[in-house]
Amino acid sequence: MLEEITTNARQIQEQLLGEILSKNAETEYLQGFLHGQTDKQLFKKNVPIVTYDHIKPYIDRIANGKASSDILLVEPLIGFSLRYEFSVISVSVFP
Repeated sequence: MLEEITTNARQIQEQLLGEILSKNAETEYLQGFLHGQTDKQLFKKNVPIVTYDHIKPYIDRIANGKASSDILLVEPLIGFSLRYEFSVISVSVFP
């Protein structure tokens, strides 16, 4: 199993990305980049790598009950985790 995963990592990652896009293409976040399409090349071209600060407004809306979790993903969120950074004195909420 491990050998297959490491030997075919690219293929497995491409397949997983396709599954994620198929499920989540209609979310508010991905709609802004993909307009409902599930093309992997379009995703790689249009969806930027972002930091937590970029998606924090979406997470805050969900955490505060102002939006359902489908703005980021179609599967329902079952909870949030807090991460404390004492060196920076900040709190992050993760779905």
